[in-house]
Amino acid sequence: MKKYKINADPRVKTDLKEARDYLNSKRKGWGIRFIKEYRGLLQTLQSNPDFEIRYKNVHCLPMKTFKYLIHFRIDSSVKSVHIYAVISTHRDPNIHYL
Repeated sequence: MKKYKINADPRVKTDLKEARDYLNSKRKGWGIRFIKEYRGLLQTLQSNPDFEIRYKNVHCLPMKTFKYLIHFRIDSSVKSVHIYAVISTHRDPNIHYL
């Protein structure tokens, strides 16, 4: 089975840095744990990205330990996943990211 190619919007890097810094400020080591979990979920998306569609054909994958969602779209024709954001579930839901 061919794996999906993962592409990330440039702002995802900022999302990850902000989350890592925030979590490290709350508890030492949580930032590293967050990044490790995110990378593990990228492997999940490579093999099976069919998670719940939340809005505008955007799928969301919840992180297991942290209250964050990975927002992405799937292009099945070319077997790719485009990640748009990694957002805390505590942020204002009225902010539009796409």
